[in-house]
Amino acid sequence: MTIRSLLLFCVVIIGSLLYFCTNEDKSVKVMSFNIRYDNPQDGINAWSNRKGLVYDFLDEKQPDIIGFQEVLKNQLDQLKDHLTDYEYIGVGRDDGHESGEFVPIFYSKDKFELLASSHFWLSETPEIAGSKSWGAVLPRIVTWLQLKDKNNGYIFYVFNTHFSHVSAFARNESAILLLNKIKTIAGRAPVILMGDFNAQPSERMYATLTENWSGYLQLWDTRYLPIEKKGVNFQTFNGFNHETPDIIIDHIFTNGFLDVRTFSTYQIIKDDVFISDHYPIMAEFVFRLNRRSEEGPRKELIQSAQVPIINPAQWCFADSVLVEIKPQGAKSDIYFTLNGEQPDSSSVKYKKPLVIKESQTIKARSFARNMYPSATVSNTVIKKRKTKACLLEVIPEADEKYYSKAYEALFDSNKGNDNELSDGSWCGFNGTDNDFLFDFKKKTAISELYISALSQPAKWIVSPSKIEVKTSNDGVDYKSIATKVIQPTFDETNNERLLYHLPLKASARYVKISVFNGGLLPESHSGSGNPSWFFIDELVLQ
Repeated sequence: MTIRSLLLFCVVIIGSLLYFCTNEDKSVKVMSFNIRYDNPQDGINAWSNRKGLVYDFLDEKQPDIIGFQEVLKNQLDQLKDHLTDYEYIGVGRDDGHESGEFVPIFYSKDKFELLASSHFWLSETPEIAGSKSWGAVLPRIVTWLQLKDKNNGYIFYVFNTHFSHVSAFARNESAILLLNKIKTIAGRAPVILMGDFNAQPSERMYATLTENWSGYLQLWDTRYLPIEKKGVNFQTFNGFNHETPDIIIDHIFTNGFLDVRTFSTYQIIKDDVFISDHYPIMAEFVFRLNRRSEEGPRKELIQSAQVPIINPAQWCFADSVLVEIKPQGAKSDIYFTLNGEQPDSSSVKYKKPLVIKESQTIKARSFARNMYPSATVSNTVIKKRKTKACLLEVIPEADEKYYSKAYEALFDSNKGNDNELSDGSWCGFNGTDNDFLFDFKKKTAISELYISALSQPAKWIVSPSKIEVKTSNDGVDYKSIATKVIQPTFDETNNERLLYHLPLKASARYVKISVFNGGLLPESHSGSGNPSWFFIDELVLQ
């Protein structure tokens, strides 16, 4: 080899090394990771068994920035103690201090300088700590940072969040609020947005975040942008179960100022212990010289009208009840129905409180100018008639932790507390089929049954699989007069109140109401193989 050739070879090698090192120096590795809150009921997958996996994984991958979700204060303290090369920003979502789950952002203190940071809540009053709106049952928070790369001088913003697991409407409204906040806070600077959005790419919220809106910088899902293509499984939610179908609800988005070198989903399971009920995801970014061109036609970002609030003076009433329907947010018109149909702008327009004299389901929607109609909200009020029915026995008894004296909670006309199941407002039964035996004292005409229950599959609470009503005149021989078959849902992202109505036509002294358990939790559930719970807070037999 000639000296000239050798020199040329050395120049190429040194240039390649400099190029490689420069590119590595400019890259930013960003991870989103729902670590699952510290829940001792998770058994083998409890935090105490998983945290070693989490620490080893973070030490191996060494991301520059980490957005965690579902972090409780004790977990935050442990992460802080372990991640000594990082600083973090985060507050509890319940009070803006230490109560409730955090969505903290950890960042490498050697690589970045913190220029600004704050939080806001996903609600109509985003600056009020603990606020919630749009049907979300829990407060939801966003943590954001403005960072400067110490070596290259790049300034960019990072947003981390966890959307509602209950309401698709709340998720979409949260996405609109988030876009407006990003526009206000970050302007036209580089942005990385990550989190557990509790929504797959097919949901409207996802389109709201990624479509090309007039006046906004477009966001892209990083899993579809990598320069270095890899064959990967994108599934992010596993529910601590090998058989969970592909569910993609954790995302990292970016605007056009960043390229994505790689994207990875880390499906880590060791000795049958999952790293979390979500798999962590990571995108490696490189800053662009020119902003990426927008995709798709420009559209006007249109919000949905706020759902109205139906406020009956009482849930159960004796003679009549006053029902008020209140608008939320922007000025809107409310239309309602009492016949079970979905309300639209041709339905009856709400003008004043309704006087309801019979059991009734009220459905309502809001309509506002230049907005999509709201989702439909409904509320049922029940007229209770005087009866001599007496609850003789419940077989088997309710669990002692979820029980009210003499089953008073079932007849007090009050709804159970969704956030505190052991306060005596509910009766809970674990894995059993239950008989509720009533005595009317004499042969009586029986017209209907209402059962108010709860479905919170993440807490192993599901609907019954069947309700059957039997009657007898001697308390020995019973005849079935009505049956309602129900398909329980085991979707851990779905919480709802349940109200079952069985019209009856019989005359008898004794009535036996049999409520059949929803069954064992299926393979797709994180508690697979365990018995499910049934929770009831009101029973009206008349």
